[in-house]
Amino acid sequence: MVQENDKTLVNKMNSTLVNTVPLWKNQLAQTITIYRNQKAGKVLDDAMNLTNELLEANAKNLKEANRQTRTLAERGVFDIESVKLANQLLIETIEEGLVIADEGKKAREKAEDELQTLENDLKSTLLAVKAHQEISEEK
Repeated sequence: MVQENDKTLVNKMNSTLVNTVPLWKNQLAQTITIYRNQKAGKVLDDAMNLTNELLEANAKNLKEANRQTRTLAERGVFDIESVKLANQLLIETIEEGLVIADEGKKAREKAEDELQTLENDLKSTLLAVKAHQEISEEK
C-alpha cells in the first residue's frame, strides 16, 4: 500500500510536471504579451496625443500667420499721415527757398549799389588826382 501510494505520488508529480510546466510557460508568455501590448498601446496613445497637439498647434500658427499676412496685405504702401508730413515739408522747403532767393537778390542788389558807389568814389578820386597833377604840371 505504501508502494502504491508512492507510485501514485510519483505519477501525480510527473503529471504535474508534464502539465503544469507547459501551462506556466504558456501563462508567462501570455503575461509578457499582455505587458508588451500595454506598452505598445501606451506608445500608440502618446503618438495620437502628440498628433492631436501638433494639429492644434499648427492650426493656431496658421491662424496667427494668416492674421499677420492679411493685416500687412491690407495696409497701404504708405500711411496718409506720412504723405501729409512729407507734403508739408516740401511746401515749407519751397517757401524757404523762395525767401532765401529773395534775400539773396536783395543782398546782390545792395552789393551792386555799394560797388557802384565805391566805383564812383574811386573814379572821383582818380579824376581829382589827375586834375591835381595837371594843375601841378601847368605851374
